[in-house]
Amino acid sequence: MLISMFDTIFLDRDGTINDVGYGYINGLSDFHFYDYAFEALDILKGHAKNFIIVTNQSGLSTGRVSIDPLNEIHQFVTEEFKKRDLPLRKIYFADDYNEGFNAIRKPGIGMFLQAKEDFNVDLKNSVMIGDSIVDVQAGERAEMKTIFLLSGYGKSHLEDVKKECKPNLIANDLLHAAKEIQLI
Repeated sequence: MLISMFDTIFLDRDGTINDVGYGYINGLSDFHFYDYAFEALDILKGHAKNFIIVTNQSGLSTGRVSIDPLNEIHQFVTEEFKKRDLPLRKIYFADDYNEGFNAIRKPGIGMFLQAKEDFNVDLKNSVMIGDSIVDVQAGERAEMKTIFLLSGYGKSHLEDVKKECKPNLIANDLLHAAKEIQLI
């Protein structure tokens, strides 16, 4: 069986690798990886050279999230990936509500364009995985393959995703996606 090999797997953060909790995550004590996250990521690293996390964090502009706790969370995530030899290149985040085509905030493709510039990412040979319609829209706009997850807020976005997007795969969660990624 041929294994699909991607340049980069882009991952949403909340609802994809960690529980969304009760909305805004504004501290390390509120951040919890899904129990299956590292098993899934270990499988996925066999399908890509790199991981990049792309996350909308509009709570920064509204004051619901503070930059120091966000940086602490991202440092923790980076260390956990490194401990497990997972090739995380960077965590990009959008801190505003600008939603233009090239905006940093998903569904804008600004974070993907920045990753392309920073790491010479081949977007057309990459995949975006997330639990929101904006994850799928951003991936499609950047001409990547997309996987939509029903974890996190996914179930509440499912009907809109089916109407407006064409994800390459709809999966229950990241572990399910990891086990089925070769099908896309």
